[in-house]
Amino acid sequence: MARVKALALLISAKYLHMNRFLTFICFLLLTSISFSSIAQIDFANLKEEQIYRKGNKYNTWALTLGYGPVTYYVDVIDYTVFPKSDWKFGPTIMLSKQFNRPWGLDAQFMMADMYGQKNTRYFKGDLLDFSLNVTFSINQLVLFGPIKDKWDIYGKIGFGLTYFRSKQYRLTEGSYTNPDGTIELLHPGDVLKVKHVYDYNFGYPDAYGWDREDYLAVGYERSGVGAPDSKTDRKNEIVIPFGVGVKYRINKNFDIGSEVMLRNLNADNLDVNLTGADNDGYMYTSFNLTYKIGRKNKRHAVWTYKDFNMEYKRLRQNDPLAIRLDSIRSEIKYLAAQDSLAGDTTTIYTESIIYQEGISESVFFDFDKSDITKRSERTLAKLARVMKSNEQIRIRIVGYCDERGSEAYNLALSKRRCMSVLNTMVNQFKIPADRFQIDPRGESEMLSDTKKLQPYGLHLVNRRVDMFVIVE
Repeated sequence: MARVKALALLISAKYLHMNRFLTFICFLLLTSISFSSIAQIDFANLKEEQIYRKGNKYNTWALTLGYGPVTYYVDVIDYTVFPKSDWKFGPTIMLSKQFNRPWGLDAQFMMADMYGQKNTRYFKGDLLDFSLNVTFSINQLVLFGPIKDKWDIYGKIGFGLTYFRSKQYRLTEGSYTNPDGTIELLHPGDVLKVKHVYDYNFGYPDAYGWDREDYLAVGYERSGVGAPDSKTDRKNEIVIPFGVGVKYRINKNFDIGSEVMLRNLNADNLDVNLTGADNDGYMYTSFNLTYKIGRKNKRHAVWTYKDFNMEYKRLRQNDPLAIRLDSIRSEIKYLAAQDSLAGDTTTIYTESIIYQEGISESVFFDFDKSDITKRSERTLAKLARVMKSNEQIRIRIVGYCDERGSEAYNLALSKRRCMSVLNTMVNQFKIPADRFQIDPRGESEMLSDTKKLQPYGLHLVNRRVDMFVIVE
């Protein structure tokens, strides 16, 4: 009964510390997502090189060197979270390929020494770890680009193999050696003794293939001539790595960063202790320097932003109203070639069949906002230049909202948006107010019906002000 209780306690302790670290990794992941969610991206002021456009060339390869501590979670350890002493460190090298903004693949190699002690024994050895990992940028998936153009938070999950050698020793009081100075390796019978009816003791069950006189060693001869110092082939086990990391962009060539990876094995013999209650594992925390391979004048794909203009064009193909509008625009362009009201490179087209007015420009607004953005200011500046070159032009300012909110509230919001455009044209660009008419229409005429076109309907195109040339 005592033996059963002891085994139950061992199982409980093993699952406890593994679950703590699974919780720890989940906490890191949730923290990364939370950090991403509060970051603001000014898409209106992005440079051309920052936008990921289909067909453009970007740097996609990178080489990373790293170094950091390795924490082992096996049976022969005297800690639950972090070692109290005898920390082990190891280097790593990664070759990465980025397929698009969020998704990539890396091949990783790392190596480290191993050590752990518990009660009267300890183990030591070394390992080589090879893995292939899928990487995904969390902020690219959540925010569609790097955070503040400097930070990238990512997750990794993969598959690999660990090749290791290790031995288990007796830990004598105050020393790793016997009184005569020799180091004593353990035998199976020294670790777990079971009393049988035949009145002899043995350690690991025969099914493990261990004799009572074998040394507890993996990757070395366990018995016979040269044991236990003669090396044999390393033991290999499947490893499943997963974790999170963060990168900081120094420039187009270099990044620095850190990642935390928990690597779980499919076996329980990393410490040569085959009677454990759960599979072994280890956590590798590395501090990294990344060199982005490729042309020096191009960005790496992971440091670019989503092209919303391309997405908008794709979604318009499924919008019947947009298709009709594009057809009207084609006719207007033909008419404009015959009789243009424009100067320089900006053209205000006239059309009298449907609106009795010419479509000139549109500006868009954030949800529940009426502020003029910098991009919208540039649009209004083009219109102001044309109006100054032709003082006969008068403009109708027509404001719209999406359907979220009450009808009365949306009508008032569309009026505020019209007034924001009017005030900008009058106060900033000095166009007389009597050359404008405002026409707030609320949610009455949506360009994209987000209810009928779910999930392809776009709220953004409904939050706008259109400016038309008034035809007398």
